[in-house]
Order: sequence, then C-alpha cells, then structure tokens
Amino acid sequence: MELGPVVRFVEATGGSVASIRSDRLPVASTTMWTRSAHPDADEIPLRLHFEIKAALGFRHAVIVGHRTEVRRPSRVGDRIGSHQELRSVGALGPTPLGPGRRWEVDLVLTDADGDALQVETFTALGYRPEHRREGSTRQAADLTGGPGQDPSWSDRTIARAATACRVWAPVHHDPVVARRAGLPGVVACTQHLVSIIERSVGSLWAPGSMEALDVRLRRPVVAGPAPEVALDAGPGRRPARVSIRQAGALCCDATVLHR
Repeated sequence: MELGPVVRFVEATGGSVASIRSDRLPVASTTMWTRSAHPDADEIPLRLHFEIKAALGFRHAVIVGHRTEVRRPSRVGDRIGSHQELRSVGALGPTPLGPGRRWEVDLVLTDADGDALQVETFTALGYRPEHRREGSTRQAADLTGGPGQDPSWSDRTIARAATACRVWAPVHHDPVVARRAGLPGVVACTQHLVSIIERSVGSLWAPGSMEALDVRLRRPVVAGPAPEVALDAGPGRRPARVSIRQAGALCCDATVLHR
C-alpha cells in the first residue's frame, strides 16, 4: 500500500490528512487496492457479485448492506491480495425498487503472507425497476436539487469520492445512467459512506482498535443537502451506533464494535 492514494481517498471522502497514520490506515481504504486506478481496466472488481447478478438475470443491483470484520489494520508497505466467496442467495420477492432478490458475497483481503487483514461482506439487491411500484422512489428523488442543496454535496462531490475509492460503476458518476436504474441521481458509493462512519468513531477509541463495522444502507445518499451524522456511544466496550441522514431522511445506520 502506498500513502498517496490513501491521502486522496481521505480528502475526497471529507477527512483530514492529519488523521492518517502510516501503520494504521483507514479500514475503508483497504478494499481500494482490489480495484484498478483506471476505469477502463480489463479486470472487474468484485467479479463474483457481477457473475451472480448476470446469472440471476438482473440488469440492475445496489448494495444494501456492508459488514467489515477487521483482523488487523493495513499499513503502508502491505501487499494486498483478495479472493471472493459466495455466502448466500435469497428468494425472489417484492422490494421498493421493484421485484428482486438478495445475495451476499465475502471479499477476503489478505497480506503478503496470505493472512486475512479483513473480511468485507457485501449484501446486494438485484431488482427490475421497470416493475417497481408507482412512487416508490419519489421520496429519494425529493432529496435532490432545490434551494437547500449544499454545493459541497453535488454530483461532482459524489463522483470525485467514488473515483478516489476506485469505484467506477456508472451510477456513481453519470446521472442519466443512475436514473435509468430507477435511482434519483448519482449515489454515494459504499466505501464513501463507510469512510464517513469510520471517521465519526475515530475519536472514541485508540487507533486501530475497531473490530467490526456493520452498515445497513436504507436509501441512497445523493446530491443535495449535506448528510448529517449522529453518533451514539456508551462507556466501555459498548458498541457505537452511527446514523447518516439527508434532509431528515435516514439513509444508513451502522453498529461499530471495538476491541
């Protein structure tokens, strides 16, 4: 791992470079090294996810849950390897985005010795937006544009963060593609939101002590009012709970455990 891309990742997702430690890099930045720095690369990140999506016959899918289990923090100089494992596939059923089904894929991140650094579980929802219920995305669309829009949370902000995370899916960059997928506009990528959540608990515990982070993604974070982060943390080893809201609407909530 090199420091330069991590600095760009932290800056683009709203963090302070002064917070970076070379021996305990942000947990959210480790997965960045499994993706190419160039959008036109031949390799497909999280390939198993896309293979399942195609096998099940879905054109569109979004991440609705993300869990990270940390074995040890990554550090400058680590050589990152990875492999993917299918955890589960759910049944077809109705969803707010249209008929769909869920599946879970583990992304196992390893160091040069093959020891696990962290395991990230992505819960995806494949759906068919052409059959969604009328008005099912109306509330999400209400978050975009209008007099209350914060220029710090524009389409460009979201796309810049996705670029720093090396996430090239068009729904994070192209408003037209995002709307064709039944979304209100470009949406913040999972690593962007995980970075915000990780940063919100950074002052609570010693660096590198985070053990697990479990995020439920309830609705997209889009261009519009700046997201508001709320933290509820008790004494001792009690888990911290973090929520992100935009224009008063709950977008995601998370539980964070520490050693």
